[in-house]
Amino acid sequence: MEEEEREVAWLAMPEKAPVMDEAGDEIGRAEELLGDKAGDIFHGIVVKLARSGHKVEVRADRIPKITTQRVYTDLAADELEQLPEYR
Repeated sequence: MEEEEREVAWLAMPEKAPVMDEAGDEIGRAEELLGDKAGDIFHGIVVKLARSGHKVEVRADRIPKITTQRVYTDLAADELEQLPEYR
């Protein structure tokens, strides 16, 4: 039986979690957490976009929810594609 999806702290984000756009469609995979673990300050995540393969940074203020299974953003798919490439 699959684990129930529930909200978790940013530090508990599942590895390679699917990242959803505002419509609830999977846009890519979480590659990296950005933040200060010691200070518990969440800056955002690096997402590898499924369509282009680019890695982009999604700021914490655009991530309303992280769960045991997924990361949710409030960005549309085309907004995510427009983000600058993460280096």
